[in-house]
Amino acid sequence: MKTIISWNVNGLRQRCAENKFMPIFQHNPEFVCIQETKTPEEKIPSQLKKLYGYEMYCPPVAPGNFTETLLFTRRTPVSVRYGFGIPVLDEEGRVIIADFDTFVLMNIYFPLGVSPVDTLEHKLAFYDAFLTSAEHLNDERRGVIICGDFSIAHTYNDVESMKKHADRQVGTTQFEREKIDSLIHKGYSDAFRIFHQEKGHYTWWPNGFRLKERHIGRRLDYFFVNEPVRPFVMDAEILSGFEGSDHCPVMLEVNL
Repeated sequence: MKTIISWNVNGLRQRCAENKFMPIFQHNPEFVCIQETKTPEEKIPSQLKKLYGYEMYCPPVAPGNFTETLLFTRRTPVSVRYGFGIPVLDEEGRVIIADFDTFVLMNIYFPLGVSPVDTLEHKLAFYDAFLTSAEHLNDERRGVIICGDFSIAHTYNDVESMKKHADRQVGTTQFEREKIDSLIHKGYSDAFRIFHQEKGHYTWWPNGFRLKERHIGRRLDYFFVNEPVRPFVMDAEILSGFEGSDHCPVMLEVNL
């Protein structure tokens, strides 16, 4: 049984300084996929670069820029790619694609799509490149596991909002939700929904207003698996007890 954890930490150095990062390893994961590090590679805490039993991989970016994703793995990958091969989309360090021979693991921090730092058009273009990559891996008959912060609440069961017209907000628009629909149509399954169909499971809560306590949030963090992997999925959970980030970790157990 292999355990994979995905977590948007909303600032790696802050989580480490608060001693709220290392407890994630108590689950003895084979792989840990991190998003939104807000940390340049040269400022990643040194203890993480030499974490006992794990190798660390991070996308190359221009000096001083954030490496927005990290991969910790007990197993040396056959190869690692950083991005989709489109420079304008790859320069932010949002993508790690690690080939472990029996399967491919994609760790992705999808753009938020909110101005002034981003646009919805950029987010949708990023999704198009991602969908093309996922389809190519399917065509090659590879087993694929995709995880990360997708920045989209896929259905109405994945969002609880105080505001009306949630479908008009970035993160819940029809245009964005159709991108995840396309992923599912390509043969990928939302691993959490294999086991949990009901409303009320969230992975992100806006800061302030005690919204987590009031259970007002969104499910933005996912594992998707394609058909070769789905029969080996044993469990998928939301680790809502972890504090620190505005996101909580999600966990997948597979018997590959």
